Amino acid sequence: MPAYMISHVTVTDKAKFESYIANTRSVASKYGARPIAIGAQPKMLNGESDGHQMVFVIEFESMEDLDTWHTSDEYRALVPLREEGSDQRMVAYQAMAQPPS
Repeated sequence: MPAYMISHVTVTDKAKFESYIANTRSVASKYGARPIAIGAQPKMLNGESDGHQMVFVIEFESMEDLDTWHTSDEYRALVPLREEGSDQRMVAYQAMAQPPS
């Protein structure tokens, strides 16, 4: 069953963030990652904004694949670049077989 990584992002250093994204795409693709949506300029419809500028939604074939990517040595090596180039809140969700009734 698919799993989704959703990241809310505020870029703090454009060059470092762009390097992080380029390297992350290469690493994540090895684990079956597929970008679903990348959005900017959020419009709040309900609740309060967390202040982030962008959102990334990435699909993996399974939560196991997502976890394997996230804990891989290749990705862990990119974490300092992520932290130097952006403020991010990342969360993973397992797809549901069917929506609740």
